[in-house]
Amino acid sequence: MQYDEQLSWAKALVGTRLSNIKAVVAKNASNVDEYQQAIFDCSLSTAELGGAEALAMQAGSSDHLLLSEMAEINAGLTIKSVSERMLAPIESLGESAHEPMSPETLKFVIACQQPDRLAKLGNQVVEAGGDLGPRGLADDKAIMADTFQQFADDVVAPLAERIHREDEIVPDAILQGLKDLGCFGLSVPEQYGGLLPNGREDTLGMIVVTEELSRVSLGGAGSLITRPEILARAIMEGGTPEQKSRWLPGIASGETLCAVAITEPDFGSDVASMKLKATQTEEGWVLNGAKTWSTFAGKANVLLTLARTSPEPSLGHKGLSLFLVEKPSTNEHAFEVNQDAGGKLMGKAIDTVGYRGMHSYQLFFDNFVVPHSHVIGEGQGLGRGFYFTMRGFSGGRIQTAARAIGLMKGAFKTPTLRDITLTAPYFHDGSAATLMDVVNHYETGGSVKTNLSPNMKALQLTPAEKNDLVAFMKALTTPPQAFTLPVI
Repeated sequence: MQYDEQLSWAKALVGTRLSNIKAVVAKNASNVDEYQQAIFDCSLSTAELGGAEALAMQAGSSDHLLLSEMAEINAGLTIKSVSERMLAPIESLGESAHEPMSPETLKFVIACQQPDRLAKLGNQVVEAGGDLGPRGLADDKAIMADTFQQFADDVVAPLAERIHREDEIVPDAILQGLKDLGCFGLSVPEQYGGLLPNGREDTLGMIVVTEELSRVSLGGAGSLITRPEILARAIMEGGTPEQKSRWLPGIASGETLCAVAITEPDFGSDVASMKLKATQTEEGWVLNGAKTWSTFAGKANVLLTLARTSPEPSLGHKGLSLFLVEKPSTNEHAFEVNQDAGGKLMGKAIDTVGYRGMHSYQLFFDNFVVPHSHVIGEGQGLGRGFYFTMRGFSGGRIQTAARAIGLMKGAFKTPTLRDITLTAPYFHDGSAATLMDVVNHYETGGSVKTNLSPNMKALQLTPAEKNDLVAFMKALTTPPQAFTLPVI
């Protein structure tokens, strides 16, 4: 890499900081809490540098000029970001002033953050439709990407708008198709019926699949394998052999649909502070309390639920255990599960602006009994729920990044206001304009002539798009005027 020396300087900064932290913690392990922020900074910087190096290597193996420019700019911005975290010495670690940036590195970093250069790169990416050349995937992953790209285009895309506009649950056509492709087994080892090679991690397949599905619909497909990923990893980390044999094959086949019930109304995602109470009885554990933002909790037939099994507040995260809560699957926006002994589980979908298809629920547990066998790890798992949850989230967070990439890819392929042109005779004066032109004209105080011609065939609008256009044009009209568009 032509900027390898600059990246090496930044890596050395992180390496020095990590060595200093290790030296202090080795003398007294309790010191680790004092340096949580410093450790986080080192972790984030290491990840950024790893990403910069990987992108640089990909650019180096390709003759794609746009990719090369992106890799170089990313390297410069990464060095800037890392230096801002690392250059200030931490006196309690015995640090003094670090080696400053060389003039060459400083020049490189400044050049990479020039506004005109960044704007030019952005325009080039848009013009290329987000195409940065070959992705550098091995043959098996390339086949996987092609397979799910076709499934996304052929099956998911035609249903995506309806799922969003009608706030529908993910239809069986998508679920069954993903089951048939083995999608839910990407994080389950082969010995339990999944696609993950036994004895080793392989997150790339999950990332590739998630990107392709998210490209056409996040709520309708892209997020479907996040919850199986979290549940499978949690069970693999802490489950008993019997639990692995019982639950993992169902997750892999897609017959066990799952949701995660971790977040609580008063604590957000502060996992260590969860308050849902679990009380041990002869029949099992009795759950009482609330959870929120439990995505797919209606359709799911098992909820991965974090609850406090120890009443001792001082235990903090060590008083939490992880439960597998079984329930009937439903497509409804609200549900209620009643047990013979009087226990109750209620759920209600939260209205959301976007991310529809899976529905996120508020949950309320009222003396709801869960068998002893449904504590992950059973007796050995008590008090270890926080750790099993974090193990599950480690994969879920990677997948969240993959979903974001898929959405960005889709955005490059989606028509914008600049792509829809209104030409004569759509305006009274015979002028031609894009919808963005209309917006800009309106925002600058101009008056827009908006009496459109009945002949709208050139726009090739769907009925839903026509409704949107009518509402949009009405909003820009002063005073509002009525529009009638023909059915296509």
